[in-house]
Amino acid sequence: MEETGLTVRVKRLIGVYSDPDQLVIYSDGNKAFFVVLNFETEVISGKIILSDETTEFGYFLLKEMENMPMHGHHKQRVEDALTNAGEALIK
Repeated sequence: MEETGLTVRVKRLIGVYSDPDQLVIYSDGNKAFFVVLNFETEVISGKIILSDETTEFGYFLLKEMENMPMHGHHKQRVEDALTNAGEALIK
């Protein structure tokens, strides 16, 4: 809701992602490793909005995503979502 303006219902857990080689060091000296949970959801209500963390939105084919600037492993997570695996992936 905070980043998209949408209220959603979780349909399934797609994957759990963590990379020990991706240490984030903040300007205040704090350090963090992230564990990312990727969900497939269904929109219940709301309208898509832009936020401090969102500059654009749209729907794209995987081919169209090839040359898009994306953060980290986002494209891989989209590809994982489209596999429709029976179980959540752990990566």
